[in-house]
Amino acid sequence: MSDSNTNISRRKAMGAIAGIAACVPCAAAFSVTKNQSSVKQSENFHQRIGELVEKASADIVRSVNFSITPNDLPWSQQLGKIEAGQSVTFLLSGRWWILKEHNYWVDPGVAFYARISGGTLYNAANNTGTMLADRDGTLEIARTVGQFKNAKGELFPSEEQYKAAEGLIEGIAIIWQADALDGLSQLSAAGDVDGLILAELNRINYQKLLPAGWHYMYMFGDSGIFSEGSNGELQCNTHKNVGILQYAINAPLTADLKLDWQWLVDKLPSQVAEDQILTHDYLSIAVEFDDGKDITYMWSAELPEGSVFQCPLPRWAEHETHIVQRSGKKFMGKKVKESRNIYNDYQEHIGGSANNITRIWLIANTVFMRGTGRCSYSDILLTQNGQKTKII
Repeated sequence: MSDSNTNISRRKAMGAIAGIAACVPCAAAFSVTKNQSSVKQSENFHQRIGELVEKASADIVRSVNFSITPNDLPWSQQLGKIEAGQSVTFLLSGRWWILKEHNYWVDPGVAFYARISGGTLYNAANNTGTMLADRDGTLEIARTVGQFKNAKGELFPSEEQYKAAEGLIEGIAIIWQADALDGLSQLSAAGDVDGLILAELNRINYQKLLPAGWHYMYMFGDSGIFSEGSNGELQCNTHKNVGILQYAINAPLTADLKLDWQWLVDKLPSQVAEDQILTHDYLSIAVEFDDGKDITYMWSAELPEGSVFQCPLPRWAEHETHIVQRSGKKFMGKKVKESRNIYNDYQEHIGGSANNITRIWLIANTVFMRGTGRCSYSDILLTQNGQKTKII
């Protein structure tokens, strides 16, 4: 590859992820490149969905077809009015590219967001999802791959950088008169399109529960990849998606503040070092501080234990520090106890102005290489002044 082509690939990767011109080491881009495959858009998606809706006896207020292209700015598309208490189901098709020439992409459900008149962001992180309207208002849609700077859905890249992307999301929004599950069952009785109706029925019927106090971060939505296990542990099962689970807490950043946890990792999302953009698929537990910084303790495929690096992703690089807690396969499949002095780690690797920790995070990412990660967390404790605070 020529230097000019390499630079174009680097800029495209960064632009697609964050809308910021920077560099991705070329070796990373090629070390995990999968076999090239032609991408086949679901043919006549809107037509087939529309025909199914027409022939079904489902109790529908209305259905609206939509398409999202790179030129569509967030929330510029409105799908009409919706009333508080009504449910809307989204069925999606397409693909959003991170780096097309090297076959890096995300499913449309990862990139698709919705809200009602500037309200709470909704993202199912799957190609189907059902949102309950919490207010009267206008249904608005958007796309992003981690490009919102806050829970209001505002962009952090410029409009020009945001539009420098490739992809197409086709979808339908079905607003139900009554219960969404009943409506989907009626649709299913009439047929299906690409298995989406059955997928959403299964998603609703088997929604995974979270322990009290845990919620998904706004930036990536409710991916359903975390759930509470039978023994109270938090289980994680991720495949070509991303999720950050958060637990709010307020603890002073004192010299004796410790984080203890146990984890059991069955499968790592990456087989190579995770410190480059296009290989940054990993499992970790993190601590967020009141200065907006965070430290995340990860289990790496091959980076040496004790390695420290800033997150390679734009925007995250200025906030997130990675520490390799475990590496390799030696202890995989076994429950491993861990302990970190949070104060010491913060002073050594950040050295900022934080006075408190504000959240515990669990992070799982398999977006870039579309692999699989499986693990569980238990006995997460904060210890301070001889007192232990149990998180799970």
